[in-house]
Amino acid sequence: MHAAALHSARSEDTGSSAAAQSIEALGRRICEALPPLRLHSVSICDLQCNVLWLSEGALGPDEHALVTDALERFGSAGESFEARVEDGRVAVFLAVRAARSGLAGLVMVLADTKAGGDGLLGRIATGPVQALIRELGAAIPHAPARRLDHDPTGMLLSLADDAPPAEPTSAPARPVASRVLAPAAVDELLVHGELSLELEPPAGTSAPQGVDAAPGSAPNPPPEPPVLQPAPTTAAAAAATPDVTADSVALEVMPFVKLRSGGRMRRFEVLPRGTPRQNRDPAALDALAMHSLLAWMAAHRADWTLEPTAFTLNLSIATLEDEQFLRQLSAGFSRSGISPESVGFEIAEPLCTQRRASVERFISGCERLGCFVVIDGFTFDSAVVPLLRSKAVRLVKIDPRLCTAALKDKLAQAVVVAIVQAVKVLGIHCAAQQIETQQVLRWLTAVGCDFGQGSMLARPLPIARLQAPAGVPDAASSSADGSR
Repeated sequence: MHAAALHSARSEDTGSSAAAQSIEALGRRICEALPPLRLHSVSICDLQCNVLWLSEGALGPDEHALVTDALERFGSAGESFEARVEDGRVAVFLAVRAARSGLAGLVMVLADTKAGGDGLLGRIATGPVQALIRELGAAIPHAPARRLDHDPTGMLLSLADDAPPAEPTSAPARPVASRVLAPAAVDELLVHGELSLELEPPAGTSAPQGVDAAPGSAPNPPPEPPVLQPAPTTAAAAAATPDVTADSVALEVMPFVKLRSGGRMRRFEVLPRGTPRQNRDPAALDALAMHSLLAWMAAHRADWTLEPTAFTLNLSIATLEDEQFLRQLSAGFSRSGISPESVGFEIAEPLCTQRRASVERFISGCERLGCFVVIDGFTFDSAVVPLLRSKAVRLVKIDPRLCTAALKDKLAQAVVVAIVQAVKVLGIHCAAQQIETQQVLRWLTAVGCDFGQGSMLARPLPIARLQAPAGVPDAASSSADGSR
């Protein structure tokens, strides 16, 4: 989950996967074709306001509103326009049209206002860029236009649609009203294991509050809040933790490969693979991924406790701004008996500047809870450096563009070396990502980088294949010989 290539939806078939790769490739070519600018980001969105590709950073609610307004403005006419943003940026919108279906989406270019001035739109909408826009029109999957009553979260769950077909019975079935659940209901399902509002009362019980009772029956009292049980101990924890359900997501893990000897800690970045519906709501996907991770950890303790192991999950902006997330996570730790020190959260550096108050609040919450934090895409931004004071921040992941450019550019070299040395003084680990050549690997090892990620080091694997390292003694032998 790196900021260099964010996809709001992951397709489940080969054809859609190829289309996503084509969109990413075209996005990168559009960036290369742009004139020199103080660029913030380039994004590609479809008619549903889904971000199909994003060059860097993160699109928050303000940017999402810009996309919505631009799509409404394009309609069936217009090809491009320019708009000033209040925070000192300028946005240029280029309409993406398909040959047969009309408007297919748009490209939004966010740049610094100082890069603007007269003729910015003309400087961006050049012949090569327009040619790439036409190719993009054939690559973006056709989607119906966004409705005015469209849910801004992008995720609505219908219990009537997901319910299994009822068994035929002799008695006439009671009609069930179709209800739509917002993401808050999904959170309730994850925390308590059930919804306080049911469509049908179980056999032999009265109708729950909010459902019409039978004629002449007394109104039902409101349901009592669930009582959290004390944390179970080792043997009972796995049994007490709910199994991974149909609402869970598939999890893969990307190892952090040690570039320097020393230390027994194994580290893995968790990569959730959600369904297209789950991917449309990043906050719900984060909650489901966390639920699945805790369930796996509780059921497979021997695979990660015999050798010290930590897992990190990259969070969306919606989760960082959700004050309930850490409370729900604390309840999950209590139910499963899992130590919070085994779980960390990756926060992209652009979010640390764009949503500073939310990030500071989240880091403080992690410090109180006992979880750790990773700054992803770290560039030594002066606005982000003060966050390193927190005891919760234990690792930074260097921006991969710096590592790639370091072999050719002296300034990039200096910044990488400065990061490695500075975090070492603070007692924080550093990791490089997207390592793809031996030259870069050797240089990063030489300057003292602790960990590396990349295709040449290790590839993601399903979490089910994660096992305790060979040769690690079991708990009985460990206690016998006195080893940790």
